[in-house]
Amino acid sequence: MDLSDALDTFKKLGHFELQTRALSDLANLYHNTGRYYEGINLLTHHIDEYESQLTPVLLASLYHSIARLLEQVDQIKHALMYKLKKFEIEAKLEVSESKKAGTLYAIAVSYSDIGNYEKSVEYFKLAYEIDKRSADLSYIGHSLTQLSYNTYKLGKLDTAKSYAQHNLSLILTAQNKFEEALALQEQVVNAVSKAKGDFHLKNNSLLHLSRIHFLLGHSQQAKRLATETLEQAKIHDFRLTQIAAAQILSDLYEKEHNYADAYLWQKQLTELEKHYAKTNLDKELAFVQNSLESLNKDILIKKSQLEHSNTQAELSKSQNHALVILLLFMLISVIFIAFYFRSLSNKKLLNQKNAYLDQIILQRNTLFSQIAHDISTPVTAAKLQLEAMQFNISPRDDNHLQRLDNKLGDIHRLINDLSGIALLEEAQFKISLKPQSISEFSTQLETDLPLLITTHQYQYAFHNETTINTIDIDPVRIRQVISNLINNSIKYTHNPGHISLSIRVTQHALIFVIEDSTPTVSEQHLPHIFDHLYRVPNLATTDTTGHGIGLAIVKQVVTLHNGDIEAQQSAMGGIKVTLSLPIKTKA
Repeated sequence: MDLSDALDTFKKLGHFELQTRALSDLANLYHNTGRYYEGINLLTHHIDEYESQLTPVLLASLYHSIARLLEQVDQIKHALMYKLKKFEIEAKLEVSESKKAGTLYAIAVSYSDIGNYEKSVEYFKLAYEIDKRSADLSYIGHSLTQLSYNTYKLGKLDTAKSYAQHNLSLILTAQNKFEEALALQEQVVNAVSKAKGDFHLKNNSLLHLSRIHFLLGHSQQAKRLATETLEQAKIHDFRLTQIAAAQILSDLYEKEHNYADAYLWQKQLTELEKHYAKTNLDKELAFVQNSLESLNKDILIKKSQLEHSNTQAELSKSQNHALVILLLFMLISVIFIAFYFRSLSNKKLLNQKNAYLDQIILQRNTLFSQIAHDISTPVTAAKLQLEAMQFNISPRDDNHLQRLDNKLGDIHRLINDLSGIALLEEAQFKISLKPQSISEFSTQLETDLPLLITTHQYQYAFHNETTINTIDIDPVRIRQVISNLINNSIKYTHNPGHISLSIRVTQHALIFVIEDSTPTVSEQHLPHIFDHLYRVPNLATTDTTGHGIGLAIVKQVVTLHNGDIEAQQSAMGGIKVTLSLPIKTKA
């Protein structure tokens, strides 16, 4: 539910206070989204229509929101009018001093914005007096800064300077830089003593100078200044200043062990505090009485609202029964529809699985049919060769024996392919990791290359970019991987062809790159060449055939090493395979 819906609901239910608060929240939303005039119209119309029903607290809140909106459209004087109305209400309600100081400060800022610096100084002084009671240096500093600026705009340069210096002196005192604070505060006292009026600043300047002397241990100067401050505060009835001065005098005599005079000043201090507390208590009692009156009005309003709500509840009770039945029907319908679509989804998924299984079975049947044919061909040829030699049709020389050995080698390769299928499908492939010298492993590969590559040109390169020379691998399996990849290049690379093997050591990986010359594989099939039983269709190669097993084994070994392998088209015209094995460096 958004704010507009909430507003309508509260209005229908007769919850006037909630309706007003929702309205205020909506106006704040308009303020935050730049819709200032909409917010102003919304609040002013509400006040015009319901002003007699609005409690003082709600009315003050609405005045505050309207003033904020008016300031955004540069209607400063109009905004000031609402701020003054808010302050009149808060003065009667006896709100907290911090809230009152905030309102006074806002009024003073508006007066300053319209150039009425005399009024702005008046209200900044009122805010400053409250800030002093809070002892919050941040608030005090803000008020003194504004007083300095606005008295400057009035042409009272010495007074403006005194406010600024007094502010700086307070800061230095808080930082325990008493000597600097003393020098600055003496300048303030000298300046304000020559100025006319502004007795608050004169008393505060003398009081702070007395406090600095006290902190520096200058007892006589502190006593003289505190006594002078007390006398002037009595003349102008500055109660808090009298209490602060009496406290300093009591502390001074106690520090000198003059307990008799300290007792007298403490007694006077107690009388001053009691009188100040009694005055505040009278104000608090007036505030409580006003609050009770407002509370009684609220109770009467709530009572009428409750009666209205009970009537509405009775009227809507019958509607709720129908609504519950409708909701149950809708819930059952939703459950049924969800179950129906879930069944359709499961059926679709089952059909996809069945289609995938049919594809795998067809692929396996085709593979085994091809392997059976591939086995029968060399077996038949070997049998005929043996029979020819047995019946002396062919001589038993090295040439014919070599042919027979080639046929048996073809049979051996096919059997290895079948063994690879079993290993992959039964997940029995295992590796045995152990530390291996990278340089020794590279040397072994370089030695084996001439034995592997006999029909093509080849190139070998090794480069170590680090000081790392050890990696945890299964050397037998990795040699098998490199051998499978090179044999794959030998089988499918046209003569005369070229094959390249390069090894590179980085800070994090051992990288092998095998490249060959034409033919290549299209981009469409490259991502699948490491898949189980995958064969590239219509590959324009020699009459060599494969069963899609060797590269799947390569992928399995690399995965067990937590490595990566990828294939792409090579600049040499064939395929480029990049194999990366991670190196775990010791911390």
